[in-house]
Amino acid sequence: MAQVAAPPVAQAASAAEDDADTRDVTWTLDIAAPPALRTLLARYLDLSRYLATPDTARVPRGELMRLRQAAPAQARALLETEGYFNASVSTQARDNGSVIALKLLVEPGPRARVSQARVEFEGPLSVAAEAGEPAAVALVDRVRSRWSLPAGEAYTQDRWSSAKGEVLALLRAEGYATAGWSGTVAQVRAVEDRAALFLVADSGPLYRFGAVQVTGLDHVDAEAVQALQTFSAGQPLREQALLDYQDRLVKSALFDSVAIEMEPDPALADAMPVVVKVRERSLQQATLGLGISDNTGPRVTLEHLHQRVFDFPWQAKSKLQLGRTDQQASIDLTSHPLPGPYRNLISASIGQTDASGLEVTSQRARIGRSKDDERLERLYYLEWQRSLTRQLDNGLTVDDTSALSGNYQWIWRQLDHPLLPTKGVSLSLDTALGRSFTTTAQRSGVFGRLNGRLTHYATLGQNWYSTSRLQIGQVLSATDVAVPYSLLFRTGGDDSVRGYAYQSLGPSNAAGTAVGGRVTAVGSVELARPILARMPALWGATFIDAGNAAPDWPSYKAALGYGVGLRWRSPVGALRLDLAYGQQVRKVRLHFSVGITF
Repeated sequence: MAQVAAPPVAQAASAAEDDADTRDVTWTLDIAAPPALRTLLARYLDLSRYLATPDTARVPRGELMRLRQAAPAQARALLETEGYFNASVSTQARDNGSVIALKLLVEPGPRARVSQARVEFEGPLSVAAEAGEPAAVALVDRVRSRWSLPAGEAYTQDRWSSAKGEVLALLRAEGYATAGWSGTVAQVRAVEDRAALFLVADSGPLYRFGAVQVTGLDHVDAEAVQALQTFSAGQPLREQALLDYQDRLVKSALFDSVAIEMEPDPALADAMPVVVKVRERSLQQATLGLGISDNTGPRVTLEHLHQRVFDFPWQAKSKLQLGRTDQQASIDLTSHPLPGPYRNLISASIGQTDASGLEVTSQRARIGRSKDDERLERLYYLEWQRSLTRQLDNGLTVDDTSALSGNYQWIWRQLDHPLLPTKGVSLSLDTALGRSFTTTAQRSGVFGRLNGRLTHYATLGQNWYSTSRLQIGQVLSATDVAVPYSLLFRTGGDDSVRGYAYQSLGPSNAAGTAVGGRVTAVGSVELARPILARMPALWGATFIDAGNAAPDWPSYKAALGYGVGLRWRSPVGALRLDLAYGQQVRKVRLHFSVGITF
């Protein structure tokens, strides 16, 4: 039998009846669209939001029909934000008497792409660039080269907004603190699926540093705060200079908090005041610590810090450490920051350590100066030290040597995180030149010492991370010149060659006790990844280490250690637990440590 379509009057009457129907209905929604667009529509479409909310999951039939009728236009508006200006959207409904099944059909069509992007400037930056000022020309070129939505890229509202924000952020970071847009236009030709972008940035004035006002000082002198400045009045007020200044103040260990404020005022642009608000650390602090290491066993540590000892602008840090095989006492005096910025230091220590069958008593005194930048630490000092080494089993003296040396330490870091790096490089170099004085059979004489350590962190694909390290060191002297035990090389332990006891690798005496070598080389490769998705801070690792110390390079032979471990990436650094097999000793050893070494 042939079906006869209802006349228009009947269809209109049916729609009117649906609109007037106030009975609540149960309904479902199926969005037929590409996955990324389906997620967008499911999040923002009224039909989807109503269905996801318990209070509106059942609505009157008339309200549901209204939402259905509005859905295509609303969906097209949402798709336009993703660059689809010629989308075809329709709806279907199937009513089985108990549930109304709605379906949204989406054909997005081609995505609009940027046909051209033109960024122009006005204001002082434009004037300076047209006059040929190198800094202004370079900034204009940098803004245009970094424009993140160039011709050929897919146009979306988010990318358009983000690109505009990046330009203003760059201008403001380079001293144009009140930069804004005079006008921005995205001319979309929907028929051709393309968008032409035109922008004009008003730079506003170039702000320059004026007076720096410091508040919150008590036992720290204003001169110490000013010494950490690397900018001067009249220089362009760049955001990075302020961030670096704040970072140096925090790292000085003089303050609990540091805030730098600057309220841009075009009338003060030539000499913009900067306010530094600090909260000083307590004048005195005492810390009691308990720790354990597979290298030296359990230990108790007592530290005292005085921020202004005897009312001089010097910090005094005293430390007493008592362990099963390691006892140390030290005092470090560090001046408050000086222009440069530099800090002077004076320190002294005495300690006794049992390692590899030896009891080593060391005494040390040092005077020097340090300078720290954002990525670079430098320390140079004059040091006297003495090492008295005895065998633990019979008390016989193995070595009694002192030395006076000039030293230079250099540490450079380019890391994505200071405590938990996954990308970057760190490099440390130690050099020393001195003269030894001994009471043993060897003779006193001149010696040099070089030691370098390179560590590389990398991300390998999806959730795989690698750490590689290489250390090479050598004592430069005649073979019969005595060198203090503490300046010779020994390897083995959790930050050296795992699978071996702490400082157990290296030349040995007739009793089999490691006495230290004049050359060393250690290498390590480690792969790690999170174990569980719900616990991203817990990683599993596998590694191989190789290294040793020797009297000279011809007699050097690396010892291997390899195994597996766990890593917990805590807020204070990585906690490492390793189970390693030492191939030379044919034993399995457990290693435990916290933090990273540079």
